Amino acid sequence: MEKRLIILLCALVFLNWHWFEPVSRKNSEGIKAFEEKQYNKALKKFLSAKGIRPSSPELKSNTASALFNLKKYHEALEEFSKIEPEKSGISNSDFFYNLGNTYFRLNKFKEALENYKKSIIFDPEDVDSKKNFELTLKKMKDQDKKDDDKDKEDKNQNKKKNEKYKNIMNYLSQKEKEQMKKIKKKTGNSKKVKDW
Repeated sequence: MEKRLIILLCALVFLNWHWFEPVSRKNSEGIKAFEEKQYNKALKKFLSAKGIRPSSPELKSNTASALFNLKKYHEALEEFSKIEPEKSGISNSDFFYNLGNTYFRLNKFKEALENYKKSIIFDPEDVDSKKNFELTLKKMKDQDKKDDDKDKEDKNQNKKKNEKYKNIMNYLSQKEKEQMKKIKKKTGNSKKVKDW
């Protein structure tokens, strides 16, 4: 009976070892919360596990994903930047896709485009990366058009300001000339006296 209990206990430990190891347990709880779209709870679990094992690439990746879903894009980008894609536990294609999405949300379209390219290189069949690549190109073109329109508007406003300024300067110049004429008329018959 005692041998069976030890064998059963050993089997349980080997089969469910991660439930006895706090990092794995917290990570699993975080993944479950993430799947239930409870991103705050997931983030707390991932950070708690990261406190014990801060160098874990899987925890960094999970933390970055939770931050992204909480719309904390700067923090997610910071977390993603600490990850080596090969050690993250996800495919290189997925890693660069996620990184591209983070840059996209930060309106850093050039960086997003570069990461979508990398994702497509690692998985040429990835439809989502291709769609996001095209969407990013469109956003960049739209942004360029908006920038051009804004530049034209700024130039028009500057032109109007310059015209207004020019009119004011002409008016002041005219007033100055009139004042100078009045001064000359008043002092016109005076004799010049030498100081020496």
